[in-house]
Amino acid sequence: MATITVGKIESRGADASPKRSWTSFFKNAYDAIVEAQELRAQTYVNGYLAHLTDDELARLGMTRDQMVRRTRNMMTSL
Repeated sequence: MATITVGKIESRGADASPKRSWTSFFKNAYDAIVEAQELRAQTYVNGYLAHLTDDELARLGMTRDQMVRRTRNMMTSL
């Protein structure tokens, strides 16, 4: 009887571990995809802001220096 119990415990441990690893794999993959899309969107927005005049940026509540700093911070975080 001890052998059957040990076998069941071992199989439970073996089954639980791969499920957790697959779950964390998919969560990590999803997080990486979301982060890449956020970076892509932010790059697009910064490119658009770079083409605006100082007056247009002022209407949006930001200066050219703030926009440049924001872009540099984003690029250094890579």
